[in-house]
Amino acid sequence: MNGPIFEALKRTLKAKGLTYRALAERMGVSEPTVKRIFHERNCKLDRLIQICAAADVELENVLGSMNRGPGPANHVAPEIERKLAARPALLFVFIMLSEKFTPEGIMRSQGLSEASMFLYLRDLEELGLVALGRGLSARLLVETPIQWDFEGPLRPHFETTNKILSAGR
Repeated sequence: MNGPIFEALKRTLKAKGLTYRALAERMGVSEPTVKRIFHERNCKLDRLIQICAAADVELENVLGSMNRGPGPANHVAPEIERKLAARPALLFVFIMLSEKFTPEGIMRSQGLSEASMFLYLRDLEELGLVALGRGLSARLLVETPIQWDFEGPLRPHFETTNKILSAGR
């Protein structure tokens, strides 16, 4: 394995509030074993899969986050997460924007009208997540990757998405 995988794993553990000790307990190994793996940044694939399972994260998500860099992740305030949790469609639009989809691309893929897209963008602007420009342009006001609270108000959405993705395999 290589360093970027372990940096991505460290970010994941931090986001979930998991310590090496807690991870070791979940894996049924000693804390020094976990520390050694992360220090050496090397393990077999089956051990990596075991780490991901113990951290309750998909290996694909860890691999996908490798290119996001080691910088500090941005957090969305809990009250904003609650507002997004109450409006799943708005959350979806925000996530697509944060993944570099254009408003036009979102409109096409989701069959939205310009008026609907504008209303979503306006609502995201009111939450302080985007700044509206001319037409349907919008600039994110938070840097990616966004670090969500996996135990917070969006948890049911993450669990549902995980179940849907797992069933589709």
